[in-house]
Amino acid sequence: MPATVTELFADRIQTIESNGKYKSMELFYLVKGAVADVQVIYINSVAYPVTTEYVALEAVRSHAPRVMYGMARKELRISQKINETTYKIGVTYDYSGTESPDNSDNDRDAGDRTIAFSSSGGTRHITHSYETIKTAGNAPDQKGAINVDHANNINGVDVLAPTLTFTETHYMTYKKFKISYIRDLNSLQGKINEKSFRGFEAGEVRFDGFNAARRGTKRDDLYEITFQFSVIPNQPAQTIQGLEIPAKIGWDYIWFRAKSKASKVDYAPPDSSQGAGGGDVTSEIEGAYIERIYQFADFGKLQIKTSPFTPVTAKTV
Repeated sequence: MPATVTELFADRIQTIESNGKYKSMELFYLVKGAVADVQVIYINSVAYPVTTEYVALEAVRSHAPRVMYGMARKELRISQKINETTYKIGVTYDYSGTESPDNSDNDRDAGDRTIAFSSSGGTRHITHSYETIKTAGNAPDQKGAINVDHANNINGVDVLAPTLTFTETHYMTYKKFKISYIRDLNSLQGKINEKSFRGFEAGEVRFDGFNAARRGTKRDDLYEITFQFSVIPNQPAQTIQGLEIPAKIGWDYIWFRAKSKASKVDYAPPDSSQGAGGGDVTSEIEGAYIERIYQFADFGKLQIKTSPFTPVTAKTV
């Protein structure tokens, strides 16, 4: 005769967040008549003796719902052994995905809670100033060129170029973290956002990569994934030494062409560490080029939040 399973409704433990969404639940069942009708069971081709505890747990596993209020059944445990054939069994439920239903900012989805920003003072090499303020003595007009030597090489100068990076950590189930998703993440590396992302305008954010590891060995343990991003603000239209430079997106590359006395000579990009060799090159800029060196991509394929970052603050109840 199979064991009987009865839920102990009075013992239910239910937890909700301050916004009213379920966070976790534990149900309890009373199992009577847990008697083994076979002597052994086989797990991974290995024989084990059947116990009444095993029978009680299996009876509840067959009876308890796999999903409650959108939460997945996690584990079953023996809460109390009443006698040799009667047990009290607890079953826990919580969210196994990145977020609970209708809740885009909860504890399971680390999201805004584990976003980290870093700004460092990197450098970039420039060859021309925005404007020459003053000269002294017999200094010739170099048209904004910086550190021009007697061979007419424009050596330029290194200037501060603040670099903003940020990371986000999220949690996903093995069902979501599939090889097709990993391929999408890999294809997005080195791409820039085609739409606004986390409060930054299109073209300002580059996806630099990710790290992922499963936290534990159980079937329902989650993957912890950290995403890395870099930011260069979009540049408005500006004037450099009288030349009107159009607006450009952050990750587009701009370089200048200098005039020459005899023939046209392409000048090295302003971010290059090399000077413009050749004595026949003047320091005057005759044109600028804005190059697209990174492709746009849909960051929605990251399957994380794209809305502006909002610091999490304590709520007043």
